[in-house]
Amino acid sequence: MKKYEFKVNGETFFSEEQAADAAVLLRIAFAGAAIGEDPDKTGYVLRVPDSNVTFVSGQLVELDKYNVFRAAPEKGAPFA
Repeated sequence: MKKYEFKVNGETFFSEEQAADAAVLLRIAFAGAAIGEDPDKTGYVLRVPDSNVTFVSGQLVELDKYNVFRAAPEKGAPFA
Protein backbone atom coordinates (compact mmCIF):
# COMPACT_ATOMS: atom_id res chain seq x y z
CA MET A 1 0.00 0.00 0.00
CA LYS A 2 1.25 3.46 -0.89
CA LYS A 3 2.02 5.86 1.95
CA TYR A 4 1.69 9.62 1.71
CA GLU A 5 4.37 11.69 3.40
CA PHE A 6 3.55 14.88 5.27
CA LYS A 7 5.40 17.14 7.70
CA VAL A 8 4.13 18.88 10.81
CA ASN A 9 6.40 21.35 12.61
CA GLY A 10 9.42 19.90 10.81
CA GLU A 11 8.71 16.25 11.70
CA THR A 12 7.96 13.72 8.95
CA PHE A 13 4.97 11.37 9.15
CA PHE A 14 3.04 9.08 6.82
CA SER A 15 -0.63 8.51 6.07
CA GLU A 16 -2.12 5.55 4.25
CA GLU A 17 -4.77 7.86 2.81
CA GLN A 18 -4.16 10.42 0.07
CA ALA A 19 -6.98 12.54 1.48
CA ALA A 20 -7.21 12.61 5.27
CA ASP A 21 -9.18 14.58 7.83
CA ALA A 22 -7.02 17.23 9.49
CA ALA A 23 -7.94 15.64 12.85
CA VAL A 24 -6.26 12.38 11.78
CA LEU A 25 -3.09 14.20 10.74
CA LEU A 26 -3.04 16.10 14.04
CA ARG A 27 -3.42 12.86 16.03
CA ILE A 28 -0.50 11.33 14.10
CA ALA A 29 1.57 14.47 14.81
CA PHE A 30 0.69 14.33 18.52
CA ALA A 31 1.64 10.63 18.73
CA GLY A 32 4.97 11.54 17.08
CA ALA A 33 5.55 14.43 19.52
CA ALA A 34 5.41 17.16 16.85
CA ILE A 35 2.73 18.93 18.88
CA GLY A 36 2.63 19.13 22.65
CA GLU A 37 -1.07 18.86 23.46
CA ASP A 38 -3.74 16.31 22.55
CA PRO A 39 -5.54 17.78 19.53
CA ASP A 40 -8.79 16.13 20.66
CA LYS A 41 -8.67 18.22 23.86
CA THR A 42 -7.01 21.37 22.52
CA GLY A 43 -8.15 22.61 19.12
CA TYR A 44 -5.32 22.87 16.62
CA VAL A 45 -5.05 24.38 13.17
CA LEU A 46 -2.74 23.19 10.41
CA ARG A 47 -1.27 26.11 8.47
CA VAL A 48 0.44 25.75 5.11
CA PRO A 49 3.64 27.82 5.29
CA ASP A 50 3.83 30.94 3.10
CA SER A 51 0.11 30.85 2.26
CA ASN A 52 -3.28 31.64 3.74
CA VAL A 53 -4.38 27.98 3.56
CA THR A 54 -5.41 26.42 6.88
CA PHE A 55 -7.14 23.21 7.94
CA VAL A 56 -9.02 22.34 11.13
CA SER A 57 -10.60 19.11 12.35
CA GLY A 58 -13.36 18.06 9.99
CA GLN A 59 -11.66 19.41 6.87
CA LEU A 60 -10.22 17.06 4.27
CA VAL A 61 -6.53 17.57 3.41
CA GLU A 62 -5.35 16.45 -0.03
CA LEU A 63 -1.82 15.26 0.75
CA ASP A 64 -0.76 15.29 -2.89
CA LYS A 65 -1.49 19.05 -2.91
CA TYR A 66 -0.58 20.11 0.66
CA ASN A 67 1.87 18.15 2.78
CA VAL A 68 3.94 20.62 4.85
CA PHE A 69 2.27 22.24 7.84
CA ARG A 70 2.84 24.32 10.95
CA ALA A 71 0.47 23.29 13.73
CA ALA A 72 -0.59 25.57 16.58
CA PRO A 73 -3.51 25.84 18.96
CA GLU A 74 -6.50 27.47 17.25
CA LYS A 75 -6.63 30.38 19.67
CA GLY A 76 -2.99 31.21 18.95
CA ALA A 77 0.07 31.26 21.12
CA PRO A 78 0.69 34.04 23.61
CA PHE A 79 3.54 36.41 22.81
CA ALA A 80 6.44 36.67 25.22
